[in-house]
Amino acid sequence: MPLRLLLLSLSLSLLSCVIGIAPRSILDPTATPEPIQTPAPASSPTPAIPLASSPTSRPADQPTIRPTDQPTIRPTDQQPTPLGGSAQIAFHSGQTGEEDIFTMNADGTGLVNLTNLARSDITPRWSPDGARLVFVSNRDGDRDIYIMNADGSNVLNITNNGNEDDSPSWSLDGQFVVFASDRDGVNNREIYRMRPDGAQIVRLTHDLGFDLFPAYSPDGQQIVFVSNRTGDMELYTMNADGTQVQQITDEPGQDLYPVWSGDGQFIVFASNRTGDFELYRLTLGSNALLNLTNNRAQDASPRFSPDGAQLLFDTNRDGNYEIYIMEFASRAVTRLTNNAVFDADPDWKQ
Repeated sequence: MPLRLLLLSLSLSLLSCVIGIAPRSILDPTATPEPIQTPAPASSPTPAIPLASSPTSRPADQPTIRPTDQPTIRPTDQQPTPLGGSAQIAFHSGQTGEEDIFTMNADGTGLVNLTNLARSDITPRWSPDGARLVFVSNRDGDRDIYIMNADGSNVLNITNNGNEDDSPSWSLDGQFVVFASDRDGVNNREIYRMRPDGAQIVRLTHDLGFDLFPAYSPDGQQIVFVSNRTGDMELYTMNADGTQVQQITDEPGQDLYPVWSGDGQFIVFASNRTGDFELYRLTLGSNALLNLTNNRAQDASPRFSPDGAQLLFDTNRDGNYEIYIMEFASRAVTRLTNNAVFDADPDWKQ
């Protein structure tokens, strides 16, 4: 089973059946997505969140250096409508028969395979300076978080333990990477923070639910994340040190993949609260909610462009999962990739 499909099952089925995707069939791109089963709350009473207590520190696991993977340049499958700008987009794709990390220009041209291994490499996230990428891979057995140069060289396993680590995201100053892990309990996932070299690992959440998909606010003072601690997968915020946890959505269904806007005023996320997964924009402070997409498909993995005027996301609205871009002003949508297999989890180079 592709790692991306496996990871969503973990986040929505409490490890009973992946990182993160809206329900989708990668093995059969034409299949009708199966409905998500809401995770059952823990049978024992949920303990109070230790808001005032300091997060617990762990000694850093020893990173492992791997030989450099040879990036592979491939012809572009499609020439979509040029959108301007020089920013690059990283994403993962199954077009090689495995899940690999690719980059392309913001108009869909210049496709480069950065990993090209017979393993699953997913969820690439650019460092703020654009020099490196963190990503998730099972190349050493279990899922770990890796870092590499923007050209695919100098791959380093920065978690390197026998547990499942995923959902990495950078702080805007490049000093920290937050991620989700089950290292302190196989039937539980918590949010952790570490340095980009894997040092100074600190646990930020403490509860019996599953905490996933952390993302820093632009000022680095807060983290938004997803948790099922009250039943459904809902959005929460907390201070960067793990204190002052607040629930910010409360609707039936699953709210996933939160990301902050560059000005810190909005959080965009995917939710199946109306049936299929759509993209929503939440205005912080007023809690005003704007539905950004509305179609009979699964839209997920939103990411803001550097100028905040566009939104990257993946969707199966035209069959299999591909990368699309939306203009906020007009809501016009342009397809950037066009392959017989899935392309997913895009991220802008800031």
